Amino acid sequence: MKCRLCGRAATADLCAYHQAAKERVETAYALWANAHGKIEWKDYLDNVKRNPQTGQWAKEIAELLGGN
Repeated sequence: MKCRLCGRAATADLCAYHQAAKERVETAYALWANAHGKIEWKDYLDNVKRNPQTGQWAKEIAELLGGN
């Protein structure tokens, strides 16, 4: 099986790198919501994608999760 984002070998639909990035993006949402007050999931993902400090794998995951 191959990662749906990069084509690397995967045991599910994501490679180990993208799966780890997905877990970090999902976990960080609670921290962002706490720091920024109420923030919608889609707004959070948009912020993740636009943040210059965000790594490429996390940006790709944010794009995937945001449905864009």
